[in-house]
Amino acid sequence: MSAAPVVKVAITGASGQVGSLLQERLEGEAQPIPLGRGDDWPGAIAACDAVVHLAGTLQPRRGESYEEANVETARVVADAAAAGSCSRILFLSYVGASASSQNAYLRAKAAAEDLLTASGVPTTIFRCLHIYGPPEQPGPTAGAFLADGGRAVTVPGTGRQRIQPLYVGDVVSAVASAATHPEAPIGTFDLGGPEEMSMDEFIRALNGPEVKIRHLPPAVARLAARIAPSLTPALMELLPVDNVTAAPAAEVGKCFGFSPHPLRDVWTR
Repeated sequence: MSAAPVVKVAITGASGQVGSLLQERLEGEAQPIPLGRGDDWPGAIAACDAVVHLAGTLQPRRGESYEEANVETARVVADAAAAGSCSRILFLSYVGASASSQNAYLRAKAAAEDLLTASGVPTTIFRCLHIYGPPEQPGPTAGAFLADGGRAVTVPGTGRQRIQPLYVGDVVSAVASAATHPEAPIGTFDLGGPEEMSMDEFIRALNGPEVKIRHLPPAVARLAARIAPSLTPALMELLPVDNVTAAPAAEVGKCFGFSPHPLRDVWTR
């Protein structure tokens, strides 16, 4: 009996938190093709069976716009997938993506979604919430809220804003399943963690109950975003407000063959 053909999966943004873990997950059942900024995206994507588009950011590099970082990269992916043998596009977006949003990042994500779905290639979009990793690899979201040497953790907003922290391993499970199983659903899916909590509760879970928390009024956070190069106005608009979804995490997990992990099962220090 001949072996099943190896699925080739192109991954843009492959060096990031999700992309690096996705490559590890796919080894053995598929051939991941990591793509960085200087690589031949059109040629590689056109020759692959699926493409996972992870490139794009809430914090563009200096001199780069949201459109350049999020929309134009999606345009390249859509055109290459449509021109080649690619049979599935996977895209990580953000909950609340909308062309009518007042937030520049959410507008850019919506424009990227439209380009990919208009390609004619079956597209699965995961609109994610705050993604965190385990203690040994916390990633940018959890890492930004870790106390260093007993210092206070700065939280934009009141700390009462509601979030559903999403384990990076669950994101990777969803994407890997959708990329390698032709029968996996297509469409747009909100992807959040199985627990809703306040931002302050999230900070205490990461650091312990004695952690010091300093709250930054939204107006001050927006001002800080205009003078600090590591921040952006769009980021400071999102962090102080609720980031939750009505989509049950367990139902989405069932569609893509995984069980969502609560924070307590991942984060032990």
